[in-house]
Amino acid sequence: MRSVTHRDGTLVRWWRAAASWFHRAAVKTVAATITSRATASRPARTLLLRGALLLAFGVVEGALVLLALRVPHITVSVLVLVMSGFLVLDAIAVMLQPAHAREPWLGRAPQALASLVAGLLMLAVPHGRWLAVFAGWAMVSGVLDAAGSLASGSGRILVSGLSLALGVLLVVSPTRDAALLLLAVAAYGVVAGIARLHAARAALRPPVHG
Repeated sequence: MRSVTHRDGTLVRWWRAAASWFHRAAVKTVAATITSRATASRPARTLLLRGALLLAFGVVEGALVLLALRVPHITVSVLVLVMSGFLVLDAIAVMLQPAHAREPWLGRAPQALASLVAGLLMLAVPHGRWLAVFAGWAMVSGVLDAAGSLASGSGRILVSGLSLALGVLLVVSPTRDAALLLLAVAAYGVVAGIARLHAARAALRPPVHG
């Protein structure tokens, strides 16, 4: 009888030890999952903010171009100010991403620097050269988006392709009609902004476990 009692007591102790171990392992796994999702969502939120800025820029720029065809008081300078303001805000949005997010600070610095320099340069270049500055920014941004997408899997390949296509179009386009080129810039802002928002939403969506 004592042998049975002793054996039952040993089994109970083993069972309690095993249950305690599984409980600690489960708690650690859940905590790690929550932390991982929170960390992964930070770059996606920055991507969401940049997508919203790009979309708003495209809508505003396009509306101003169409309005300028009827209201002569809307000059090219106003449109350039909108483009410059967008680029500066884009640089700020990139740097708002927390330092402990998936991409390190040095990985975000080139994009922020490119947007900030292009935004300020547009206010300083001679008249007619601001489209070349925006084209340069678009191509640099496209390359950086492609590199960032390959490094972090953030789904920015489509935005990268659109940026590169716009940059090439602004440089090699046979037409020098500022209104048509600005409408192309506005269309890029709308389409690329929506694509960036879609990529951000996909990154924020919780994984589906089969």
